[in-house]
Amino acid sequence: MFKSFLSFIFVLFVSSLAMGQGVVKGTVTDVKTGFSLAFAKVKVEGLNAGANTDFDGNYSIKLAPGTYTLIFSESNGGYINIKKEVVLSTQPLTLNVMLSQDKTMTIKAMTVIGVVSSKTVKGNDMVRMKGAVSSDGLSGDQIAEQGGGTVGDAIQSVPGISIEDGKNIYVRGLGDRYTKTLLNGMGIPGLDPDRNSVQLDIFPATLIDNITIYKSFAPNLTGDFTGGLVDIKTKDYPNKKTMYAKLGLGFNTKTTFNSEYLTYQGGATDFLGFDDGSRALPVRTTDIFPSPISGDPKLEIMTRSFGKVMAPQAGMAFLDQNYTFSYGDRIKIDTSKRKLEYGYNFALNYRNSNRYYDDIQFSEYRKEYDGSGEPLTDLGRWRQLNGELAENNVLLTGLISQGLKFKRSKLSLVLFHTQNGNSSSSITSEENFEQNPGILVKQNIQYSQRSVTNANLSGKHYLDKDKAWKLEWKASPTFSRISDPDMRTTALELLDESGPNGEEVYAFSQGIGSEIRRTWRELREYNVGGRFDISRRLVSKDSLKDDHEISFGGLNTFKTRSFEVNDYYFELENSLEYSGDPDFYFQDENIWTPESDQGTVAFGQAEPTNTFNAAQNVSGLYAMHVFPVTQKLKATYGTRVEKVTNWYTGQNNSGTVRYDNEIVLDEWNVLPSVNLVYQMERKADSTHNKRTTNLRGAYFMTLARPSFKEKSIAQIYDPIQGRVFNGNIDLQQTTVQNIDVRWEHFFGNVELVSASAFYKRFNNPIELVAFNSAPNEVQPLNAGTADVLGFEVELRKSLIFDKKRQEKMNVILGTNFTYVKSRIDMREVDITTGTTTLTEKEIRDTYAREGEEIGNFRPMNGQSPFIVNAFLTYKDSLGWTVNVSYNVQGKKLAIIGIGSLPDVYEQAFHSLNFKASRTFGSNGNWKGSLTANNLLMSVRQKHYESYGADSKIYDFYNRGMTISGSVSYLLVGDKENKSKKINKRKDKKKI
Repeated sequence: MFKSFLSFIFVLFVSSLAMGQGVVKGTVTDVKTGFSLAFAKVKVEGLNAGANTDFDGNYSIKLAPGTYTLIFSESNGGYINIKKEVVLSTQPLTLNVMLSQDKTMTIKAMTVIGVVSSKTVKGNDMVRMKGAVSSDGLSGDQIAEQGGGTVGDAIQSVPGISIEDGKNIYVRGLGDRYTKTLLNGMGIPGLDPDRNSVQLDIFPATLIDNITIYKSFAPNLTGDFTGGLVDIKTKDYPNKKTMYAKLGLGFNTKTTFNSEYLTYQGGATDFLGFDDGSRALPVRTTDIFPSPISGDPKLEIMTRSFGKVMAPQAGMAFLDQNYTFSYGDRIKIDTSKRKLEYGYNFALNYRNSNRYYDDIQFSEYRKEYDGSGEPLTDLGRWRQLNGELAENNVLLTGLISQGLKFKRSKLSLVLFHTQNGNSSSSITSEENFEQNPGILVKQNIQYSQRSVTNANLSGKHYLDKDKAWKLEWKASPTFSRISDPDMRTTALELLDESGPNGEEVYAFSQGIGSEIRRTWRELREYNVGGRFDISRRLVSKDSLKDDHEISFGGLNTFKTRSFEVNDYYFELENSLEYSGDPDFYFQDENIWTPESDQGTVAFGQAEPTNTFNAAQNVSGLYAMHVFPVTQKLKATYGTRVEKVTNWYTGQNNSGTVRYDNEIVLDEWNVLPSVNLVYQMERKADSTHNKRTTNLRGAYFMTLARPSFKEKSIAQIYDPIQGRVFNGNIDLQQTTVQNIDVRWEHFFGNVELVSASAFYKRFNNPIELVAFNSAPNEVQPLNAGTADVLGFEVELRKSLIFDKKRQEKMNVILGTNFTYVKSRIDMREVDITTGTTTLTEKEIRDTYAREGEEIGNFRPMNGQSPFIVNAFLTYKDSLGWTVNVSYNVQGKKLAIIGIGSLPDVYEQAFHSLNFKASRTFGSNGNWKGSLTANNLLMSVRQKHYESYGADSKIYDFYNRGMTISGSVSYLLVGDKENKSKKINKRKDKKKI
């Protein structure tokens, strides 16, 4: 018994020692900027104990329970030492401290539980408030509240932002060509050759830490943006061990469990977003198909090598699916010479969704004329296509981020890959009214796989012990690919809907457009970018001013793109029987043989105009100075110089126009800028909420460059819409002069109000113009000069005015409105038809209708006249979060009509969305969510609009409403439960 008693006492003693240690930890930040202070000292008064803050300003000290005085100091930056008395128990205590260089400012004793980061709304607002340029943003918290599955879904609430098709971004109503997208500060190539900006649907919202949209330019930013620069920052490694899992299912009112949904037998790996090889081209691109006249058996072998599936089949669409898993941790490594900290984060996201449109429509119209050539008031149909379309979309995304901190340096490596597969099936009826009138029944199956693989290696280093010199660098290679293997189209003439036996009667009439076509299309782009930024902080002699900072740096980006299209056609040699089933023509018994000399035969050869290779190199250097003119006025000014060179290789089919690695764009651009920030007010109210009022003004020059596809001679065909895009090798880049003014007032934790005005002058804007001779073909052209004048207002306000009640329940209203007036002088827009060149003004005057007045100006292509975003968010201490959001942009000029062709306008799309979520479980680890998108059942559509005539549909999509639910689980290491949080509040009161 005595031995047992001694053992018990020993164990109790050891346990008391183990449990008797307490921990005080927190973050040291600058009171003005809110940014963390690296390598500040935290000393325990009267003891030989303390710690230095790490690269992110974090510190941690282990002490026995008791009362201590901590001294916080940072001598290199001229900060004032402060003391804090703490009462430490065995529960961890968080003490965050702000240091000041201002001797006249008294800092009250405070303890803030939690760190202000850009992931939070407050942290994101602080970045906006202290930034040298006008910017807007979206925090990780806001992304989670709104419930968007991708960045495209989440970003819609940002002022001046509108999203088309859930992926294509417009800033201030300008087209996507005037928007630049960065991933972790580096540019990545766009995946869609029809677009100049990056499609946002490839970035799952769960992988995003924050999004910043720069609306004014500074020399350290890339110069090729005008509307906005969107910088998407992926999640870094966490402060603690974190594991997150999510499962979600969705229901679409027009698609899910619909027995009329179209599908077809694809590849075994389609569910992962890539083809398994079953759609690979069965012949070599250099192979020559023998003529049936030769009777060569090789023709039969080559024809039979193509797959036999050509027709969509009725199927059933399952629920949309969404799965996410992430895991991260931070590890401290003590070596004999230094302390290292390594962190990592791994995330995987999978989405599988279906959409069915039973009433798609694509049409082309012309202005009608009477026998004497006078224009009539109505619009005449040139072509109309109606039918049904089904799509299955798979998105698989993986991210691995790693970071290493040591001494005065931090290294990061982010690996990102997105795999997207889209399988579509359509059955449409196309009627031609002008050229060879007739009815074509088209059946199309198509698979498109898109992928982007990006590595981003970056470093941040303080080059001296005073941390005055700082070097930041990034290196980022990217490979992107779009592959459309074996797009299959069958178009047959419908002669009679009720034949002799009640069946439909078809014919293969090439004169009116009958064809059997299979297409392989491949786009590959390699992008290698690198940049460096060196800055030098100069301590201001006036303690009331911010520090000076001079910086300079450079960037170089080289990218290449190869684009190849291989078309193969099939004829019905001496066939006497025709079927409406496309599979019929590839059945074994219906393939041509030398013996029968009848059946399906293949032919095709490379068409040079469908293939091109291009390269681009952009080099840039800049110098910038951040100059605190007075205590309240700060100027950021400098100049950026960029050099761009484009090479192009390609030719037309006849070989009369040929480019062999020739330089088609060679420009130097000097881009000056100046940004002024005047701090009109900065004070704290009775609840210690900081109120800051800024007045900003900026002048800067930027530019927009044509995409590879636009600056080419390629002709790219869309088999579903039946439309052709024609490149324009003579396109010039657009230069823009900008003036931007903003007043902004930050008050409360999440509250702000701002008003902005802007003016932009475009030289050589690029616009999309329809062909007068072929209304289903479009081409980009430079359009003289254009002016854009607009304003924005934004409000974010808590509807709970009692600050104490806000801790238990809060209702936040956010709204923003953007109005834009744009105009292009049509007298400066030259359009060439054949050998004749006329201005757009002259052409419109020629085709004007009676009573129609043609002015000198029209709206800018792609420019929305207004944008409205609004949201209402409810949050409470029980774990409920409810969000309602609304977005609409005014109708905009989408395609410019020339001659007898009317203009095409994209109509307003009213998007109303809802999300409700609640955390549950003993520690709040579980979360359930319900989301509804497009509650108003709005449709996407473009219309022809012409003076004195009713509008006509150009294209039409009815997407229906989608309702989805999800359950997620979050596990955080050392996560305190509610009782511990109560103890923290008690400790806070003691301090």
